Amino acid sequence: MTADCKPTRQAPGASCAGGLSLCRPALRPSQALLAGAVLASALILTGCRSPAPALQAGEAKLAETFSADWQRALPETAIAWPDAVARLEAQNLDLRRSRDAVTAARERVVQVSRDLLPGAALTANAMQAVTRLGDFSGEDAALSFYAFVNVPGLVQWRVRRYGAELELIRAEWAHELKRRELIIQLRELFLRDALLAQRRRNLDLAARWPAIGSLAQRLETNPPGLEREAVLWALRREADSLQTASASLLGDATRLWRLDASSVPDLGYDREPPALTEPAAYGRLLRRLQAADLEAARLRVRGVKLQYWPDLSLNLSGPPLLQVSGGRRSEFSADQVFVTLTGAVNLDLRGTIAQQLREAKRDFALLEARLREQNAQTIQRLQQALAALVRNGRELQLTEARLGTLRGLPATTTPARARDNLERLLALDQQRTSLLLERAQLEALFWLLDEARWDNGRAGAPPSLLAQTSRP
Repeated sequence: MTADCKPTRQAPGASCAGGLSLCRPALRPSQALLAGAVLASALILTGCRSPAPALQAGEAKLAETFSADWQRALPETAIAWPDAVARLEAQNLDLRRSRDAVTAARERVVQVSRDLLPGAALTANAMQAVTRLGDFSGEDAALSFYAFVNVPGLVQWRVRRYGAELELIRAEWAHELKRRELIIQLRELFLRDALLAQRRRNLDLAARWPAIGSLAQRLETNPPGLEREAVLWALRREADSLQTASASLLGDATRLWRLDASSVPDLGYDREPPALTEPAAYGRLLRRLQAADLEAARLRVRGVKLQYWPDLSLNLSGPPLLQVSGGRRSEFSADQVFVTLTGAVNLDLRGTIAQQLREAKRDFALLEARLREQNAQTIQRLQQALAALVRNGRELQLTEARLGTLRGLPATTTPARARDNLERLLALDQQRTSLLLERAQLEALFWLLDEARWDNGRAGAPPSLLAQTSRP
């Protein structure tokens, strides 16, 4: 390391004490003023201030928005299935985060190659004693322009490139899986909303026999009326819950969403069970993600092993391309450019790499076992879901038959008999709703794995799911 030294000059009016040669220079007014200006400018340029004003301004701005949204009545907006899917793909925050992860992975792949490009730096500095700020001139400033090239080892670069490409591929597959999961949740939300509207229509039938009298009298004379009121409250709470879920999935809480279930896809797995024995048609996306996880674990093992390999690195060093210091300009000279080729072999005398290799191999073996167990559990769930889907179809058929029989009963003039029939109607309607939701959850597992249903990344739109079960 070298340093430039200049002889010190005694400022006019400075007094020196003997012995230790301590100098106490006296600042001229102009020098003091210049020093103060430099310090003030430094404080302003560095932007050092308290964060309280910025936080208060941000809070006030958000408070205005919150107050405006609170006082504004939310508009009611009807939305059909295709539009809901498009809005989910465009505005859902979870899907946006997944899409940003793909973008970041793609940028990291490009960055691996960009790291091989030359870099440049422009540096400027000025040095002067505090007591001599008034004598500042261009001779006290220096300007340098550097260019540098960092070429990593060949083995290291190839591992980084391979790992970045693997991360990109996995991020794209994970994004597609997330999109499928959200669309499946959206379909179940449409179904729940349609069933909620149907239960409300059935519940309105009970309003033909209003309860008369005090609460104590109604407890004794009209228990079904109180039951109807409790069911109505439960439906209102469920409607609020569905509205919150709709706003979250669609990425817009500034509207009251009214879901139109007329175009919700009917998967039809209850009529035609899926052929799960065809690997190309079912579960390909999940297997791809598993393969990516295995390859990432294998890459970690390979990366540890490559530390034993000799690696070559290339370093290029030289003087600044341009340097101006003290009014003197230094020209670039190619004779001062040096190329250094370095080869290194890690002997691992302490066994650090060997320990890392053993841990990486154990993690890889554990991941393989976990994925095998995960696949076995998935197959077991699919088998159970197939059997449950058959049972669900039989129960739903029986419930529909009972509802049809109950609706076909002649009108009775006996209030007690009518209330009893309505109570049975509400119970059967609740059972039918539970069975339809169960069927939707069972079909969701098959739909997630059914590659043909997604039509190259787009959710299909078969006939309506509720076409045959939407009557009041």
